[in-house]
Amino acid sequence: MAIDAGRLVRWYGLLLGAGLALEGGLLLALDGLRLGLPFATGDARHNALHLVWGVIILGLLLTSRTVRRAALVAIVFGVFYSLLAILGVLVTRPFGLVLGPGENAFHFIVGPLALALGLWGYASSSSSSAANRAATASSASTGSGSAAGR
Repeated sequence: MAIDAGRLVRWYGLLLGAGLALEGGLLLALDGLRLGLPFATGDARHNALHLVWGVIILGLLLTSRTVRRAALVAIVFGVFYSLLAILGVLVTRPFGLVLGPGENAFHFIVGPLALALGLWGYASSSSSSAANRAATASSASTGSGSAAGR
């Protein structure tokens, strides 16, 4: 049984977007209440970044069901989060964000995974598009040949 790369990329993006939007929004709200919860970093910028990425991903994936769109969204997200993961290790406060080991681990997982899935989905959409064009051209030439023979 073959795995449909486009479908996998789309579902990964939808789950990731929903998770980021939920996590970012919830932590922004909890930080606003100033409860001092141990899992709330108190970094409104970082939480807002997750919320914004989540909303963008969901918006882009829910307004188009194409594999190419899902793949491009995953590639852009993957590049950004992979770079953020690297910066989180090399720089104390990249972009003014408070990044601890847990955040860096998260970025090192979701960034490269999104990038890999996005590239796989993009390659599969390009190859299936080329196959569809070839099949269309073949059927068009076969159809015109049979019509000429009548």
